[in-house]
Amino acid sequence: MKMTKVIVNGIVIKDTDGSPDPSKLISWETEKDDEAISEAELILPRSVEDLVDLKTGQVVEIHAGWTTSTDKRYFYGYVDDIKPDGAIYRVLCRNEMIKLVKKNVNHVYDSSIDTSAGEVSEIVEDLIETYGGMNGTVQSSGTEDGKKIDQFKCVNTDIFERVIALKKALNWDLYYNDDTRVVFFQPKGYVDSKKILTVGSEIVGMPEWEIDYSTMINDLRIDGAVIQTNITESGQIGTTTGYTTSSILLTKTPDIVELYMDANSTPTTQKTGGSKDASTGHFFYFDAENLYVLPATGTTFTTDHYAIVNYIWSAPAPIHMVNQESIDDYGISQKAIELPDIGSVADAESRGQSILDVRSAPQITGKILLKSLAANIPNRGELMQVVDIRSPKHNGDYMSGEYFVSGIKYKFPSAVEEVILGDPTYLMENWQQNVEERLKRIEDQFVGNQDLLMELRDFKVSKDSQPRYRWIFIETVGGTNLFILNHATYGVLGTGRLGDTDLGAETDHYIQQYNDSYTEDFVDTDFEDTNGTASWSTTGSADFTSGQIALSKSIDYNNGTITVATLDSTEVSGDFKYELTADGSNWEEVTPGTAHTFTSTGTDLRFRITEDSATTGEISQVKIGDYH
Repeated sequence: MKMTKVIVNGIVIKDTDGSPDPSKLISWETEKDDEAISEAELILPRSVEDLVDLKTGQVVEIHAGWTTSTDKRYFYGYVDDIKPDGAIYRVLCRNEMIKLVKKNVNHVYDSSIDTSAGEVSEIVEDLIETYGGMNGTVQSSGTEDGKKIDQFKCVNTDIFERVIALKKALNWDLYYNDDTRVVFFQPKGYVDSKKILTVGSEIVGMPEWEIDYSTMINDLRIDGAVIQTNITESGQIGTTTGYTTSSILLTKTPDIVELYMDANSTPTTQKTGGSKDASTGHFFYFDAENLYVLPATGTTFTTDHYAIVNYIWSAPAPIHMVNQESIDDYGISQKAIELPDIGSVADAESRGQSILDVRSAPQITGKILLKSLAANIPNRGELMQVVDIRSPKHNGDYMSGEYFVSGIKYKFPSAVEEVILGDPTYLMENWQQNVEERLKRIEDQFVGNQDLLMELRDFKVSKDSQPRYRWIFIETVGGTNLFILNHATYGVLGTGRLGDTDLGAETDHYIQQYNDSYTEDFVDTDFEDTNGTASWSTTGSADFTSGQIALSKSIDYNNGTITVATLDSTEVSGDFKYELTADGSNWEEVTPGTAHTFTSTGTDLRFRITEDSATTGEISQVKIGDYH
């Protein structure tokens, strides 16, 4: 990255475009990969203490770019750990998705009653937004058979773990966009970056390719498929081998049995089947494991009666598939897999082909270094084209091709960005799992726990309160329609009248902020001057269109002469002009983060913020300090 702006707890500690640059940062690094919550490390000089008192939980924003220091936000998160190291601090941060780890969810998603209707993407969106309090953008995963989940239990577990379980089940992509502060859930490679990057041009040095042959399969046998076959067997009780008064022995394992039995050589009397433990109403039952047709408990078959047994046998139909081209190229890699959930031979062939399509070639992952230019850098989760005719050929072919971006490491200062290509290594158990099976395993995960979902909460809170501000105003007396106890004129019974209708308008007499430091979080309008035109909300921000102004009332009044002040602002978007007045009327432009010495001093401190470009804008916090 060429330029950067880093903000900690609303205070700019580094801004390449700053005038001046606070220069309280040595370097930063942030890495985005496939499953973990992204982290960032800031290396700061000890002198950063002059600007900010570092504490865990403080908001950290890392902006960077090649045109300005705020082309794009690459990290938004929180301080997780602070490690002193000689003359520097190592500040470890985690991005905003840590919220999903720190919050638990206690809810059961039942497809028959829940609005998600078993659609995995809807469940993920609800977990992210309703329970996690974040914004999510998800692609529909569908509700067709094999892609929905009948019941998904979240038994007092953290949200992130549950979302990752669904991500793995679909083999989809989950990532957080720090620039927009949105969590995305979508198929891998859903977005094509349209970038074509060439070794020796945009790609610096030689890529580091890893080729894993251990997961290859090109000679595959799948067991589990069956062909249902109708079989008829017959005999005479007491005469034919295997036909006795206590049992009839079959040659194959029956799925369904139909029994005809009477004294005729070709019996026509169909008998009623049942279960072993049923007491009445049936003539026979069958023991599929031991291949027996048995008389109802406590009865026997009649000697010399004839029997015809019609039954359905699921004949095993193992499927053997090979990819001869792969065998010719890499040698044979055999694997036998049993898939008990296969419904037909066609299903087995389809599943087998999908396994061979992925596993017939070795798994290729790579690490490349890209020149740190805006046009070169894809986003994590996108597809990109690599042109590599310099690395050694693999199986006679160049390493050029389309790859999934599974990780990116951004650094400042740095002339290159590190990009990881290809999926993480497949686990053995995942080779033989389709989406339906993985979802079924999630459904079964809590099947043994039938407890009621209960929550016990202790709402007792002990907290020291501090005054936000002190505000004294004056109302001037102007008549007799008021009564003031102990007052020589307005406290005389029979003269002064109860009420306050003759009090004049309120005028400021004294205003002091707690610790002489003002913070505007836009959660109320206590200090809003309604002559401003911006949308000063009470939900955490002020919104602007081009040219609109956010204007404050007095935030410090008659509390001593003001000669200097420092304004800081947390900008979400837009470009702004900042002004302060120390006397309530003469406005002077100021630079955020920089102490301003007033030309016109006074005792009436106010701020004015103007969106001064042809865009919309948003500010989430304004802080003013150092004025007393």
